[in-house]
Amino acid sequence: MAADTQNHASRQPQRRLIGYARVSTDEQATEAQEIELRAAGCDQIVEEHGSGASRARPALAKLVREIAAGDTL
Repeated sequence: MAADTQNHASRQPQRRLIGYARVSTDEQATEAQEIELRAAGCDQIVEEHGSGASRARPALAKLVREIAAGDTL
């Protein structure tokens, strides 16, 4: 029975903890955000640089399209 429980657990989808770091200018760095996200347990971090005046967030939009059940953003 223990083997059956173990097999069931291995079939569950892997859950990811994904961080999103963004700055509004190329002169700014996401390093401080990345440090905090890694400390919070994120194993994947998506970075985005873009104008604060623009609402375009292509990296975030792609991430939202690709996120799976059980993932945390």
